[in-house]
Amino acid sequence: MADEKPEELVEELPENFASQIARDVMVIFQKQMDPETAAADSSAYIWENAGTPQKVAGFIDATEIWLESQTVGDKFAALSWLGLFNQSVNNEDYDTFIHMMIDSMIMGYYGLEKEDIEFKEKKYSSYTALFGNTMIRMVELNASNGEIAAKLFSILIRNEMKLEEKSKIAEEETGSALIPSDMQELFDDIISYIGERGAFKASAMGGGEEDNPNEHIEVLSERLRATRRFVMQEVINDRALEKRKQLELELENQLASAEEIVMVSPQFTDGMAFFVQEKRFNFKYLAVEKIRMTLQLLGSITGAVYFLIGFMGVWGVNWIDGLVVCVIMLIFVRIIASRKQFQFFYPTDISKELQECSTAFITVMRNMSQEQLEHFLVRQIKLERNQKYLSMVPEYVKYLYAIMPDRKSMMITVDELSELVENSEIEVAKQLRGQ
Repeated sequence: MADEKPEELVEELPENFASQIARDVMVIFQKQMDPETAAADSSAYIWENAGTPQKVAGFIDATEIWLESQTVGDKFAALSWLGLFNQSVNNEDYDTFIHMMIDSMIMGYYGLEKEDIEFKEKKYSSYTALFGNTMIRMVELNASNGEIAAKLFSILIRNEMKLEEKSKIAEEETGSALIPSDMQELFDDIISYIGERGAFKASAMGGGEEDNPNEHIEVLSERLRATRRFVMQEVINDRALEKRKQLELELENQLASAEEIVMVSPQFTDGMAFFVQEKRFNFKYLAVEKIRMTLQLLGSITGAVYFLIGFMGVWGVNWIDGLVVCVIMLIFVRIIASRKQFQFFYPTDISKELQECSTAFITVMRNMSQEQLEHFLVRQIKLERNQKYLSMVPEYVKYLYAIMPDRKSMMITVDELSELVENSEIEVAKQLRGQ
């Protein structure tokens, strides 16, 4: 049985398919005295005979046949639609059919599948007139049906806005839209049509006090306008909420996890210790260099003095002895006061270790939120191991930001980071005061 469904979708429909549906549904309503039973039977018949995407157009054409017959059978258009809607409360098949029918009308409208009609010197789509006249006939049968008409209209608005959204996405991705973007929306066209149907101009002979025979249409028009405002705003709000949820989900996926932060915590502590040592490295290095250069300079001066004494023959030193002593002193200071001999006095260069620890932490820091980084710094400030380097915490954070490549990819902004550094300085001051 499952293999027979595709064959049904491609079978050719008889030319009088719509007329047959129109005739059979009319017979059902005329035979059944109970309106609810008639609605249930007609809905079951419509679903059984037109409940596929291919056949649903036949029911739309049947609705058009009823409306064109006017007083003879136009009420059956309203009765069949009302029956489907009322029965859809307890039967999902009928709800599916309603959505299928409305989607078919929307695609037919944008695909220009039916010729336009002219009403009061204005052109409207046949689908506009079909939907609008059916709703007008509903409220003519009973004013309370205006609520059902509004609900059907809200389904139309939602489905059309959903289709427009898909069309925009398809155009961005493929360059080809699903529907024309320069056409007026079907729901706007329907409101415009019903508004023209409800317009009434009192004759001058009546003194402008004539009752408006189209008052029920005006009421329907205002109700549909209110429905349009409400539904469109609701759809916009839902999209904004969905987009916000998606952004929050993406943000959550990008944020550093608790495990990552815990794992990288030792790198921050080690990196800060290396950072302090590296800041002191230059001072220690320059101090040793001063001593080394001083020794070299003293040895060179001593050799030069001996050469001058020998050159002048003072104190019994001849110029050869002076020259020998000078050369020996120059060679001596170059060897004894060389960097190689002083390597044990130089401070240890830990720039490589600092870079490794800093890079490891920056990888996680880039994905940390403001709240995460703030809590992390507070924990580091209170950590016993960091107490001797406490005052360097804010400066180390600045250093990490300074060496961070592609800072724009950080989860937090520069202003937020500046605020964090200021707050960390306050926390450091509190910790130093023992608070």
